[in-house]
Amino acid sequence: MDLRELELFGTLMRVGTTTETARLLGISQPSVSGRLKRLERQLGFSLFHRTGNRLEPTHEANELFALSLTIFNTHALVRSKLPTLRNLASRPVAVSATPALVESFIGPILVRAGYRNWKKRIVLRVHSPEDDLRKGEADIGLQMALPPKAEFQAYKVGQTQLVAVLRTDHPLAQSETLTCAAVAAVPLVCYNADWSPMGGTIRAAFAAKGLSYDPVCVVPFCANVCSMVRACGGVGIVDAMTSRDYAMQGLVSRPIADMPDVSIIAFHRRNEPLRAPVQDFLTALRRQAA
Repeated sequence: MDLRELELFGTLMRVGTTTETARLLGISQPSVSGRLKRLERQLGFSLFHRTGNRLEPTHEANELFALSLTIFNTHALVRSKLPTLRNLASRPVAVSATPALVESFIGPILVRAGYRNWKKRIVLRVHSPEDDLRKGEADIGLQMALPPKAEFQAYKVGQTQLVAVLRTDHPLAQSETLTCAAVAAVPLVCYNADWSPMGGTIRAAFAAKGLSYDPVCVVPFCANVCSMVRACGGVGIVDAMTSRDYAMQGLVSRPIADMPDVSIIAFHRRNEPLRAPVQDFLTALRRQAA
């Protein structure tokens, strides 16, 4: 007996008529009768006695039903779980990203993933992606310069240059290209290197040149760097995407010749199967890298 035949047999045992069985299984009554006859021929014994409109199970049928109870109970459990699984599959993808990636990176990827005209829904958090994933508040994290961590499965989905941002009246604005040494010699507006992956990248680049990483103003995000530099002066270091967004706001950007590029990383909790819409979004991200 295959699973379809077991489903037919189990339904007949529970309801006792071919008419009700046909209704429950969504097939015609003659189809139920024909499938039952074929099943009895295949098994080599009768399953039911016909008494008017009702079917009375034979001894063999009762034995078979008792043997199959575990299967029927499992099938009922599966059916009961389907609405929950449908709701889970339809839940919006939750993405946590740093501000720079929201402003300049994620839009075209959403289009490729089918979000044009908002045919799909998304929950977008602009916060700390690592923390949001740990708390279960996001499915996918997006940030720059993520250090390797065993708890996350990470994928490189892009790359960007780090540049210096400064006011147009700053002396270094006259230079076409800067160096780490030139930037380290003036008041620096930057990130907490012990908290920010980008701050850690910049500190490592300074250290490789024998320079001290000692910001006069520590801020959490690239947009904050630009705001503080515009207000009070000094030099900040941001990604090239953010610098383009702030280029018309009284600031200029200059490449830093000996500063390495940073990777854009998508990541999720390791060893946790992804829901189908999350996997689709991750596929769109990885296609961006390809």
